Amino acid sequence: MATNLVEVVVSHESELAGQTLQEVDFRSMFNAGVVGIRRGNKRLEGQLGQIPLRVGDCLLLAVGSDFRQHRNIERNFHLLSGSLTRPQLSRLKSALTLAGFASVIGMAALELLPLFHGLLLLMGGLLLGRVLSPAELRRRFPFELWMVIGSALAIAQGLENSGAAALLAQGMQSLFSGHGVFAAFVGCYLLTMLLTETVTNNAAAALAFPVAWSTAQAFGSDPMPFIMAVAYGASACFLIPYGYQTHLMVFSPGRYHISDFIKTGLPVSLTYSVAVLALTPLVFPF
Repeated sequence: MATNLVEVVVSHESELAGQTLQEVDFRSMFNAGVVGIRRGNKRLEGQLGQIPLRVGDCLLLAVGSDFRQHRNIERNFHLLSGSLTRPQLSRLKSALTLAGFASVIGMAALELLPLFHGLLLLMGGLLLGRVLSPAELRRRFPFELWMVIGSALAIAQGLENSGAAALLAQGMQSLFSGHGVFAAFVGCYLLTMLLTETVTNNAAAALAFPVAWSTAQAFGSDPMPFIMAVAYGASACFLIPYGYQTHLMVFSPGRYHISDFIKTGLPVSLTYSVAVLALTPLVFPF
């Protein structure tokens, strides 16, 4: 039995959507060949290289030896089979890694070395000791998280400097002036939830954060409950399969339809929203 076969699903962030294998030169791009394509219950006709790929397509790949080292794997695919994990560390390396981590925590607790500086030194030591490879570091570093935080703060600062934040705040205040701060809180949550169903959760958080921040300032409220509304709303993707990676991982292989997600996700979304809107103000008062 072949040991180099890997089953993947085209992710919602993939640059392959709408393009054929020939157009992107798939083999050179990933050091892998496509053995088969499955798209739910649909029968695909024609040569594999001429079929335009879609988000949610399930691909069976015959991969090369350095497939796992490519930086674009996790951005383009969700893996269903075939492990890309590194081999287990030896006992000595495991013991040294745990000892280094415990030392960093201990020095931070004793205020001998800031935690961030200690973790940077530990990472450098792991790289020098070849416990961690630069390729794996690039692949696993949360660039998307940093991009979301940075873009949200940049957008918020830009809105404030340009005066757009004041206009947004006035608009939200006039819209909910007769209903109070709780209604504005609900509005921010529903806005974020709508965005996360249509775009990615990261993009929804980046777009809704400045609006929530401005709304809290307009009402003279603590911004924390509004920030939490954005955080919870960006995670409320239950109705449409294209907004979150775990939905796509089962969408095509399980041969589901969008109506299946709506039927199952609607009760979950309603229950989740009621819990968020009821409990968040209790934990983070206005």
